[in-house]
Amino acid sequence: MLVGLDIGTTGAKAVVFDDCGTVLSTAFEEYAVISGPGGMAEQDAEGVWRSARTVLVRAIASCGLKTVEAIGVSVQGDAVIPVDRAGNALGPALLGMDYRSANAARAFANTFGDRQLFERTGMRPHALNSITKILYYKELNPQVFETAAAFATYADFIAMKLGGERVIDTSMASRTMACTLESTEWDDELLAFGGITRDRLGQIRPSGTVIGHLSSDIAREAGLSGTTMISTGGHDQCCAALGAGVLSPGQAVVSTGTAEVFSTCLERATTNDGMYESFFPCYRHVLPGAYFTFSLNHIGGILLRWFKETFCHKEIEEAQRRGMDIYHYLDQSMSPNPQKLFIVPHFNGSGTPWCDMDATGAIVGLTLSTGIPDLYRALLESQTYELALNLEAFGASGIDIRSISAVGGGSKSADWLQIKANILNRPVRVPVCPESAALGAAILAGSAIGLWSSVREGADRMVGFKKEYQPDANMASKYTGLLEEYRGIYPALKRLREEV
Repeated sequence: MLVGLDIGTTGAKAVVFDDCGTVLSTAFEEYAVISGPGGMAEQDAEGVWRSARTVLVRAIASCGLKTVEAIGVSVQGDAVIPVDRAGNALGPALLGMDYRSANAARAFANTFGDRQLFERTGMRPHALNSITKILYYKELNPQVFETAAAFATYADFIAMKLGGERVIDTSMASRTMACTLESTEWDDELLAFGGITRDRLGQIRPSGTVIGHLSSDIAREAGLSGTTMISTGGHDQCCAALGAGVLSPGQAVVSTGTAEVFSTCLERATTNDGMYESFFPCYRHVLPGAYFTFSLNHIGGILLRWFKETFCHKEIEEAQRRGMDIYHYLDQSMSPNPQKLFIVPHFNGSGTPWCDMDATGAIVGLTLSTGIPDLYRALLESQTYELALNLEAFGASGIDIRSISAVGGGSKSADWLQIKANILNRPVRVPVCPESAALGAAILAGSAIGLWSSVREGADRMVGFKKEYQPDANMASKYTGLLEEYRGIYPALKRLREEV
């Protein structure tokens, strides 16, 4: 048996799998993000660990298992945690979404060059980069900065807590903007500018490498009697792609959670003008020898929740009366055909390909006949238009996407999946296992202990698909014209914003 432990932004999930990818049990526990002025987004790292330990023990114990061969870990990207030599947090985790390190990002860009850093590390200087957060920690809490034995991401932090070494996998290391893209080694010049040396960071190891065994106290609490190995996992988006069967160039996965991420793998490191201008990162994939990139829409499922809570009070009551999920009810009631109605989903700035943090949302095309079903359809369509623009930007970067997998909460809506297939004009397939990040981590763990000869063989064994949505030619043609109209809205709104 294998366990995938997924450390997300708002909760930890443990999933127990057999070696065919069948889910035997799951456990989930939520935790908080602490928000504040200036873009603050912190987290109690020790609290995250307590939740991770709780779900791990609960998932294993609920199966009555006595042995688990290995555990792999999928983690949220970019967070930074100061730790002591024992791996205990000395301060809060600064999350990837904590943008207080913007000045540090500008300092890196001014010193080393924005374009040059992208070619060197695969990352454009941005406040989400881990090395900028380490430099900001020096300003935030000088005493903690000086006394910390190391600065960890959630990858090496959770590894230490489980009983493993202070090790960071290649996918997470290459997201820090402190690691050379080609060699995947710490860049001493960039580290020095950030105020640290490589001994204060985790050792870099490939994803799918054994780094220790589960501590005896956790094993005892879970009821395990055998030895359980701990494996390096990876960035959650990379693990989700692996768990969704994205193994080759031309394949991609759309993960719709709080945000919506459109990911694909690359054969080689790619830092061309198209990638740079579209703000697409390039970093190591969890697949050996492969690289990874993604587009990002900051607003995914959270915008649907906003719409539901703001506009759908009567619909919620009716769905409850019928014993239906509200989103299933909205799917059934929405207009059958697209209209010239657009909801620009830049409610927290725009993601790629513009990365305009000053952008705001807008509803364009309202008439007196517009109702909730029309707005709901426009919401699903407009988020997918954003994917289409990024699909084009991928193409301009030399990345040809031919098939798409869908995971996350958005993959539960058959209507939205068909809209995606029609607008993107690509087949969209749905994996059997909805827990793709945890599955990807488990596949890496199985590879680490030699259950199969390669990560790809493990994915072939554990990943399956239950349905594929084909584009409807008539609807795809209609959406081609509507996409052209949508394309012009953001530039027009930007001009208006600058003039007002």
